[in-house]
Amino acid sequence: MPMNKKWFLLLLLVFCRCTNDMSIVENEDNFTISHSTCFPTVSDKYVYSIVPGMVEWQQLNSTDDAYQLCQLPDDVLKSISTSGLIDALIHAPLFTGFSLLSGSASALKWHAHYDRFNSAKELFERKDAGNSLVAYHKLVCFDCFVDTPEGYREYERMNGLEILFTRQEILDQMGHEKKKEAVASLLSNYEQHDFRHSLVSVAHIMLADKYAPIVKYSLDNTEEFLCTLEGYDYSSNPNQWNIIISYAKNFIND
Repeated sequence: MPMNKKWFLLLLLVFCRCTNDMSIVENEDNFTISHSTCFPTVSDKYVYSIVPGMVEWQQLNSTDDAYQLCQLPDDVLKSISTSGLIDALIHAPLFTGFSLLSGSASALKWHAHYDRFNSAKELFERKDAGNSLVAYHKLVCFDCFVDTPEGYREYERMNGLEILFTRQEILDQMGHEKKKEAVASLLSNYEQHDFRHSLVSVAHIMLADKYAPIVKYSLDNTEEFLCTLEGYDYSSNPNQWNIIISYAKNFIND
């Protein structure tokens, strides 16, 4: 094999280690988001000045004071790109931590948790929130979630990112083709890493699109499907998850 071809294959392997390795430019804001370790790099990334581990954080008097440090300044809130807003939300110092979410992180608990951050409230008002969320999610490198305390926090961050797809404000901003793109990205995550919460978002998206098979299934299995939408009890009915996966594959290809 010629040397230049060997080098080409080597480079190809390096750049394809993560299936989400690509770059996207947001048309509206013209800010770039690109592949990085774990979560994408956003060109206008917001960096919190005080975070856990710093002396200033340890000197805080209350949880309310800590949450104040998780809010974006007004000038940043209105000027940051939508991808930057998503990134700022999921990297807020108190965004992760099951102790904050009081037990299993169901979709409903995540919804209440989002309301603690002004970045989430601003995101839900952005007209391009759905498109930017899909673009950001497609650039996540799932291989970075390792079995360590920090890796587990990244897993929680991923959970919170994906449950954003269950918010009606986000779903209302996504057209049919963008919903199919989102389902494909979420389903890929599930199939590679068995992130069951990905299927919760998949179910929400298909239902929001009024996809006939999932609508009929939800009406015929109301109680079980409601538990799915709320993100509870992933293992009580394994067949239901297989049904959702089957519908999702058809939804993508329809």
